[in-house]
Amino acid sequence: MSATVPPSTAGWTLANIISKVRSVTGTPSADQLTDAQITAYCNNYYVYAMPLELKEQIENQFLTFKTTPGVDVYAFPSGYFTDSPGAYADGFPLVFYQDPDIFFQDWPQQYAVDNIATGDGSTTTFTGGLQNPPVIVGSLFIASDDQTGFQQIVSDQGTTVTEEIATGNGGTAYSGTLTAFPISQGSLSITDSVETFSDNGAGLLTGSAGGTGTIVYTTGVWSVTFNAAVATGVAIEATYTTNLQTGTLSGNGVGTINYLTGAYSVTFDSAPASSAVIYAKYQGYTGNRPQGVLFFDNQFTMRPVPDQAYQILMQGYVIPSFLVNYTDTPLQVEWGALIAYGASLDIFGDRGDLDNYDRYFSVFKRYENIALGRTIQQYTAEQSVPRF
Repeated sequence: MSATVPPSTAGWTLANIISKVRSVTGTPSADQLTDAQITAYCNNYYVYAMPLELKEQIENQFLTFKTTPGVDVYAFPSGYFTDSPGAYADGFPLVFYQDPDIFFQDWPQQYAVDNIATGDGSTTTFTGGLQNPPVIVGSLFIASDDQTGFQQIVSDQGTTVTEEIATGNGGTAYSGTLTAFPISQGSLSITDSVETFSDNGAGLLTGSAGGTGTIVYTTGVWSVTFNAAVATGVAIEATYTTNLQTGTLSGNGVGTINYLTGAYSVTFDSAPASSAVIYAKYQGYTGNRPQGVLFFDNQFTMRPVPDQAYQILMQGYVIPSFLVNYTDTPLQVEWGALIAYGASLDIFGDRGDLDNYDRYFSVFKRYENIALGRTIQQYTAEQSVPRF
């Protein structure tokens, strides 16, 4: 976008919002501010600032996903945010935590220690089964001293995979199949180091620059269309979490661990010393229906660890998508003027024009109140119900 497109119809399309910003800020010419620059101001306010200011208004929706047996950590789907909602597993209420200290006081991270073998000075590979399976993903490490006294540690890297899935050919559309599947819902990220696609947990991928895509969790089949062409030879990478039962061990050696059965195989870089104890530390668990959920670092952690698939339901808010085309409209029609004045205030702030910033702030607040009006009416008509 490089030239102003005058509004041709009533309503708040991106073209009309740009026109309003030009009128408010006194920048009628694209030589002063291009449409692309104004659009960036509008999207910065619409996507990153307005949801925090109007949290109760931004498309309040239920967030749902299913647990996987033996998997305790789930990525928070992009396109949502949440704070302290009611949360449920198969309709049973969950205690919702945001402080990991309190969560792990209630659900301690206790490690089991198994002496699994004794070194003989020559053997490097050891296999067997842990005493207290199943094992929490990412918790296992196996250690022993080599013949020089150096402690070798081989750790569970979990089920997160990063791989190159395509190479740019000058086009925008790419597709293929991930090497490890099924895929954990909400965990996939695809990037060419310019635009990054995020997984909404329902099979849809949204690019940071407006691109679109899909993922089939059960088969690993993916497709993305970048907003701009990917240069020839540029690597396109995917990072995701699988629902596989077997994890990989790495560090001072390699190995595998079956999380459900506890069966392990480890090969150290150097043979453990004669009579050296080879031990494994890990978190075992007894699977059950989750009763508590920690929301921290954009992840959900469930306790107890799920023993089967459970339907998780909680309240979330949809983060608006970027306005890209001149015909794009906000989620709610009354937000158009608010976006225009919010973007205008940011422009005045960057210019250091505090007089106009103060002049239009009251108008901005007027449209903010209009945007909040829908929520106020809903709350006024809602009967309070005590939670006891």
